[in-house]
Amino acid sequence: MEKLNYHYQDAWRHTTTATCQSPIDVVAADLAEGSPLRIDWSKLQTSAVRKDEQVIGDQFFCDGQVMINDVTYDLVRFHIHDGYEHLWNGQGGPAELHLVFTRPEGGTFVLAVFLTLDEQAETLFRPILKEEKKQVNLQNFLPAVVTEAVTYVGTLTTPPLKKDVHWLLLKETLGINTEDLVTFTQAYPDNHRDVQPVQEREVLWHQVESMS
Repeated sequence: MEKLNYHYQDAWRHTTTATCQSPIDVVAADLAEGSPLRIDWSKLQTSAVRKDEQVIGDQFFCDGQVMINDVTYDLVRFHIHDGYEHLWNGQGGPAELHLVFTRPEGGTFVLAVFLTLDEQAETLFRPILKEEKKQVNLQNFLPAVVTEAVTYVGTLTTPPLKKDVHWLLLKETLGINTEDLVTFTQAYPDNHRDVQPVQEREVLWHQVESMS
């Protein structure tokens, strides 16, 4: 299936009425302090996973939940970007994992996990992308320790750039090995959108208390 062409991404902004879009560059000096987040990861466990090839990129449907300050979000799917979409103080990295949830009122919530190269890490994603594994332990998608996060409101990062998306960006990263990284590059070369203006949006830093 022919995938979305990121060379023409400048035209995507016209597919939405949203003026505050995603991704963004997270600049430490510009962050406001948000209230602490108490996150229960315990309902992200082993789930069946189903790959669905879509024009916007392969989506991997699965089941799970996360609870943040006693509010439950239902996991629908995840997908991977070859290269960071969000930047940290202007700096990118190897890959970014998005876990897409529904909010209780029906909106969209996205958890972003930033992937870094770790040659000691076990191969995690390649068997899933190649459909050699039909189940996934979602705990393996989380950094070993989560103590900091950033939140803001934006859009999805592929057309039609659905608005009113609540983002949670984990500060700690997850290590992946070269085999996984090469698999991403082969399957989804440079499928990351350029950062968008923050404008007047509030971007908040939070201390996180994790439970699992």
